[in-house]
Amino acid sequence: MRNNLIVYGIGKYAEYVSYVFQEDSNYEVIGYTIEDHLYNTDLQNDKPLVPFSEIDNSFPPNDNSLFIAVGNNQVRSRIFNRALELGYCLPSYISTQCRKWNNLKVGKNSFIDEGCVLQPFVEIGNNCVLFTSNIGHHTKIYDHSLMSGAKTGGNVRIGEFSYIGLNASIKQNVRIGKNSIISMNSAIEHDTEENSVYSNKGTQKRNIDSLSLGNRFLK
Repeated sequence: MRNNLIVYGIGKYAEYVSYVFQEDSNYEVIGYTIEDHLYNTDLQNDKPLVPFSEIDNSFPPNDNSLFIAVGNNQVRSRIFNRALELGYCLPSYISTQCRKWNNLKVGKNSFIDEGCVLQPFVEIGNNCVLFTSNIGHHTKIYDHSLMSGAKTGGNVRIGEFSYIGLNASIKQNVRIGKNSIISMNSAIEHDTEENSVYSNKGTQKRNIDSLSLGNRFLK
């Protein structure tokens, strides 16, 4: 028998979460919830959507678990804390398609997708999101953080409420301060302070159109 799951969220991430829980876990998604100011009956599909203020009446915590599918770390943290106060079980999702070891430690309401590779002695805190990331051995990711397509060396510490973007790389033994933002393609070789923001200048547009450049190789 499968356990009942309510998904907090109405966006693409929530849709993704619902699909993988349904296809790759022992949970059955039976409904959705969202904060009252975002609630709109037009968003309902084949499963009920209820305002978050009414969730414990519509889906009592004794009979239902909750997963919070929101990308924003601060919003996810706020809903996480309220859900704990209401008494909900907050399961984590670890894809059966990811590569991991048996000593992986994962907290509540964390999400690890099918593209992740996690070496031994990795610890993932509460309420974290990992998309397609490679995590080195003995690395610890603290609560309410999100990594998307990033890579760490061994023995890295990611402070809580941090965001690590696509193709960002963090050298072994580095400490990322709490509430840091490491943007796409950044390379971090030294410890960062709390509330730091690192960005890569990015790719620049060339002063030539693609047809002209392509024709050079056809002559």
